[in-house]
Amino acid sequence: MSDTEQKKPSLERLLLIQMLYSFVVAAMAVIVPLYLLEQKVDITWIGLILSIGPISFMVIRVTFASMADEIGTKAIAAIYSASNIISILLYLLIASPVGFAFATLAEGVRASGFWAIARTEMFEANGTHDPGKSLAHFSNMRQLADGLGRLMIGFVLTYLAFQGAFLLMLFFSLILVVLTLTNNERQNGKIHIGADTFKHIFKERPKEFWYSSFLQLLIWLPINMLIVFLIPIYLSSSLRMGYYEVGMLLAVFSLANAVFGILFMRLNFSKWILLFFTALSAPALVLFPLMPGLSLPLLFVLAIGGGCGIIMGEYMLLNRVYHSPDVSTDIGVIYAPLKIAEFLFLSLGGFAIMQFGFAPLFFVLAVSITLFVLLGRNGFR
Repeated sequence: MSDTEQKKPSLERLLLIQMLYSFVVAAMAVIVPLYLLEQKVDITWIGLILSIGPISFMVIRVTFASMADEIGTKAIAAIYSASNIISILLYLLIASPVGFAFATLAEGVRASGFWAIARTEMFEANGTHDPGKSLAHFSNMRQLADGLGRLMIGFVLTYLAFQGAFLLMLFFSLILVVLTLTNNERQNGKIHIGADTFKHIFKERPKEFWYSSFLQLLIWLPINMLIVFLIPIYLSSSLRMGYYEVGMLLAVFSLANAVFGILFMRLNFSKWILLFFTALSAPALVLFPLMPGLSLPLLFVLAIGGGCGIIMGEYMLLNRVYHSPDVSTDIGVIYAPLKIAEFLFLSLGGFAIMQFGFAPLFFVLAVSITLFVLLGRNGFR
C-alpha cells in the first residue's frame, strides 16, 4: 500500500467525525439563543451577537480552505476542534455580552475550519464512487445527528440546566478533538498564509460559478436561519414554550429533514419532484408565524422541503466545483454570498422582530425559497 493510500481517511471515520460535530453544534445552536434569553439579553442584541458567526465564518473559511488546498486538512481539523472547546468555555465562564460575542467568534472559527475541509475530505476518501450521492448522504446523516443533538439537549436542559448542558457538550467536544487528531488526514507542510493563498481566493471565476453561488444562498439561508435563530427565538419568546418543548420541536424538524432526505435519495426522485416539495416550504413559511396552532404540521412541511433542497444544493455544488484544482477554496468562495446574507439577516433581524414582529422575516425566507424553485431548474442536473 502506498503512502497516499495509507493516509487516505476512511469514509466511515469521516462520517463519524462529521456526525459528532453536527451533534455538538446542533445542541449548542439550541442552548445559545435560549441561554441569551435566560441571561436577559435583548432580542436585538441576540441577533447582533449571533451575526458575528457568519461574517467571521465567511472571512476565515476561505482562508482556511485555500490553506487546505496547499498544505492539507490535518492542521485545519486541529484548529476547528480546539475552537469548539474554546467557545464552550467562554459561554461557561463569561456571562456578559462581550463574552458571548467572543464565544460566537470562536464558533465562527470552528465552523470555518470544519466546512473548509469537510467536503474536500469526503472527495478524497470517496475515490471513484458517485461523489454526488456521497455528498447528499453525508449531508442527510449530518442532519440526522443534528436532530439527535437537539432531541437530547431538550432533556438535558430540563434536568441539568445550562451549566450541566455546557459541561456535557465540553465532554463530547473532547472526544471530537481525539477523533480529529488521530484521523489520517492529509498534511503536506507547515501552516502559512501568503500571496498564493489570496491568489486562490481572488482568482477570476465564470458567471456560472456565481449563478450557482446565488442558488446556494437561496436554499441555505432559510434552512440555516430557521434552525439557528427564528424557530428557537419564536417558540420561546412568542409562544412561551419551555426549553424541553423548543428542543423537541427543533429535533422533530431536523430528524424529519434527515429522514425525508434519505428517503428521497433512496427513491431516486427526479428534480421536478424535489422542486415541487421544496416549493411547499414557501407557503408554510408564510403561515408559520400566523398560525401558531399548526406549528408541528408546518414544521413537517418545512422539513420535507428542506430535505429536498439539501439534495439539490449538494448536487449543484458538485456540478460547479468537483473538478476544480482548488476545490476547498472554491467551495469556500461559493458560500461567501450566503454568509453575507446570513450576517445581514441576523444583524437586522432582531431590530425587525422588535419593530414588526416575526412575520416579515418568515416572509423573506419564503421569497428566498420561491426564487430557488424558479431559478433552480437550470442549476441542477
